[in-house]
Amino acid sequence: MTAPSDTVRIVHLRVDGDREAQGPLTLGQANARQWISTLTDDHFLSLVQWIFTVPAGTSLERACAALAALVRRYESLRTTYHDGPDGPVQRVARTVELPIEVHHRPAQPESTALARELIGQLRERPFDLARDLPLRFAVAVEADLVHAVVAVVSHLAADYVSLTVLGERFTALLAGSASDEDEPPHQPLDRAARERSPQGLRQADAALRYWSGILGRRPRCVLPRRATDVEALDGGPPRTPRSADLHSPRAAAALDRITARTGASRAMAVLAALAAVLATRSGQRHVVLYSPAANRLGVRLRDYVGTASQDGLLSIEVDQPDYDTLVRHAGTALLRANRNSVFDAEALQREHDRIAHERGMPMSRDGVFNNISGNAPPDLPRVATAETFIDWWTPTGFTNLLLFHLVRTEQALILEFITGDNRYLPDAEIEALLLGTDRVLAAAATGNVPLDDVADIAGIEAFAPDGDWHFIDHSWVQLSEVNRVLRAALPGTARAFVLGDEPSGATITAHLVAGDEITDPARAHSACVRRLADSHTAIAPHRYVLHPDAPADPADPQAWRELPVLAEGDGRSTAAKSEVGP
Repeated sequence: MTAPSDTVRIVHLRVDGDREAQGPLTLGQANARQWISTLTDDHFLSLVQWIFTVPAGTSLERACAALAALVRRYESLRTTYHDGPDGPVQRVARTVELPIEVHHRPAQPESTALARELIGQLRERPFDLARDLPLRFAVAVEADLVHAVVAVVSHLAADYVSLTVLGERFTALLAGSASDEDEPPHQPLDRAARERSPQGLRQADAALRYWSGILGRRPRCVLPRRATDVEALDGGPPRTPRSADLHSPRAAAALDRITARTGASRAMAVLAALAAVLATRSGQRHVVLYSPAANRLGVRLRDYVGTASQDGLLSIEVDQPDYDTLVRHAGTALLRANRNSVFDAEALQREHDRIAHERGMPMSRDGVFNNISGNAPPDLPRVATAETFIDWWTPTGFTNLLLFHLVRTEQALILEFITGDNRYLPDAEIEALLLGTDRVLAAAATGNVPLDDVADIAGIEAFAPDGDWHFIDHSWVQLSEVNRVLRAALPGTARAFVLGDEPSGATITAHLVAGDEITDPARAHSACVRRLADSHTAIAPHRYVLHPDAPADPADPQAWRELPVLAEGDGRSTAAKSEVGP
């Protein structure tokens, strides 16, 4: 909705580019297309937004001309996306009509509020990426002078680094330090061709092998917490997204000292503190986080506008003696993740599915560390206090369990936490993780910190498993949750039992009653894997034993073993052993 005092008109500009062309998607575009297809139209992650820096005295004509010059120079801004006979394609138009919303609004002392209001209006309508330009511009003017310019762009056409490029170019055009005569940049169609070269294919194959190795031993969940009736599979309140922003001048000052002592980057230091807190809280010394990588190595990609960013996969072994050692390990993990972040999204999804089926646990993107501190929007709030504080807000359409945005590391650390399930991660847990990270950084500023002291320093409760928890396949698994999954997935009586020694040799065996729908281990396993998305602390059994009936006491494993066996096996392949019972 427009404000009552807002007079809006649309300026239409003809923009002529250098070429009209069509080609396959880049790996980054294909990756973005895949995950955007799972989001709702209003999901805030499907679009990226930017507030441009506008020099004082900029006229509407000059601002619109600069925006048109951006669309002329960068082909991704003149691209539509389509399904072709051999897969999805991108089509670059030579000539487009660029609409720019012009809002006649008085200038305000604090321009950020107005800019965010304009962004909200641009985001209200869904994008039709097969017909429309993948971007929208809005300009606020008083008389003929511009005092705000904003953009909303589909994540299929641009990532945040791209918006930084557009923002710098826009200002340079207005300042006269850039022009249309500059050398043309590397375009998405050029990148797609390089990715299909022998070198590009080898790089993607290597990334797939790297991911497979980590996915084969990653924990079931980044932060296992006891399930309650609220989180039951068969009911309870709906999941509610929740977000909190930690603002800490103290942590930013601590990073000055930590980086001087360790030689690490500020992002590495924050990641190490966060990993230490997560490991202490979860009782899992192997922390695996998805981490979007800019994928902009090389001179040609410095001025690139397109979605190059793809997920990296961070594998952090927190079983280190002290914080400084963990910082170095986190730096190595970041480097390896970034080197292996260019991949075929469809091939990786197939690998995800294969490993999920074999391990009996979803390969969900439940934990994410996204460092945007080097490309943060220019509208961040100024630090008005020397005290650490947390801002709370509620996002829309968010589903990830844990997402950490490293927004700023200078002046004040801004670390944003978002969860898609405030039932599983209530406010107290979110606050504990953020403040715990802040406290670890503050302590590390005065000297190296033994990791055994993190629980006390962070003020968090270390994971303390009881008899319901079992460490199986690199994960803390709650047996009661496994049985809850079995009840939800299987129509007949079923019960899971833990066999073998922990932590290395324990497995789960499920005894169940066969029926019309569940006639063999493979069907039982598939049914269980489908239901696991509803639980963060359960895995599928490693073995299934099917019986004609249930014993009088289903909780008695010996009673199950005394029953006839119709079939048994791991359910992972058609080679599962089947036996006809007596």
